[in-house]
Parts: sequence; structure tokens; C-alpha cells
Amino acid sequence: MIVSHKHRLVFTHIPKNAGTSIRNWLETHVPDARDHPDEFAKHKTPHHVHDRRLAKYQYFAVVRNPYDRLLSLYNFHLERHAQYLGKKSQLRFKQVYHEKYAELQKGFQHWLTHPFPMADRKAKWYDYRWCPQSLWFNERTHVLKFERLAEDFKWVQERVGTHLGPDAGLPTLNKTSTNNDHRTPANRVLLAPHRELILSHLLVDFKRFGYAPNFDRTKG
Repeated sequence: MIVSHKHRLVFTHIPKNAGTSIRNWLETHVPDARDHPDEFAKHKTPHHVHDRRLAKYQYFAVVRNPYDRLLSLYNFHLERHAQYLGKKSQLRFKQVYHEKYAELQKGFQHWLTHPFPMADRKAKWYDYRWCPQSLWFNERTHVLKFERLAEDFKWVQERVGTHLGPDAGLPTLNKTSTNNDHRTPANRVLLAPHRELILSHLLVDFKRFGYAPNFDRTKG
């Protein structure tokens, strides 16, 4: 969660929804944009941060088609753990990373359906697969869509000022190398057997943000 008191603006960072790119942009172009001092607040929801100063601030967050987001979460974990085991990484000497990578290599279906313990929210690798994006929203949160982010992000740019030059576009950071579009034939094959499971957890996001559960991209 990043706050600009000057602009009375709060960015709520939902994992795998271009949050790293937006965080970088805010820190570069908004001088007073800072992480909220509440410990472990990076991915916290507005309801977990009790700061009276924020009571009348405008929040914003990026949402994404839930199918695409699940694919992105899995591929991010898989690629990141492969990096952890690289020749230049000191983490390759820790058995826990080898074990986690071995589990991830069993595939998307195993990752999606394999039981896992509820992780500590303070842990680096807290598992957000079944956390609806709606949990990160309050009544003052402005919605930006991942699928049209270049256009929607203009709302943020206009709010913090029109002095920004042509080099002030939103960067693409922390992106996986895998295609996470649920409409591709390969991804439809991965997702189709698990639609009932996915909708049982995340139907609220399909309804709230206008995504169609029948594998179409969006309604609008």
C-alpha cells in the first residue's frame, strides 16, 4: 500500500495485477509517495490498515480477469523459484526452495488443487490464489482494469498532475514470460476442468468487476 498525502491518494497493491509497475511509477513521479508505515502493509487491504488520516482519501487498485490472474500467479511462482535455484543465487543452498520448486513443477493443476496450509500473512510467499480481489476494495476505491491499463492509468496521472512528460508512461515490470491469457487454447485446457472450483472461490470478482465466467475476456 502506497500513500501520497499531498494528493490524498492510496494505491492498494493486489498481487500480480501490475502492482510493481505502478509502485515504481509512483515512487518515480510522485515525490511524497511512500509505503504506508504499517509493517507488512505491501499487500494489505484497506480494512487492515487503521489510519484515520486515510479516512477521506481516494483509493485505487487494479483488477484482472480471475482466470488470467491465477495463471499469472502460478507462472510467477514457478519462474521465481527457478531463479532462486540459479547458479548465482545463494538460495539454491536452501532445501526448502528445492522442495517448493519440485512441487511447482508438477504443473498448474497440481498447484491449483493441492491442499496447502493457510500461510502467515507476514510471510514473503503468502498464497493469494483464493483471495478475491474484492477484499482489497472499499467504498472509495477507484477501479482500474488490467486489460486496458494504459488507458485507465490516465486517471492516476491526471490526479497527480499534468506536468508529466512523454517519458512518464507506465513501465512493465515483474512480468512472467508465459502467456497468461485464459482465451488461448492451451490455457482453456488447463482451466476448463477447474471452473467449478474457481467460481466457488472467486465468483464475487466475476460479478463485481464485470468479467464473464465463460472464458470471455470482459464485458466492458
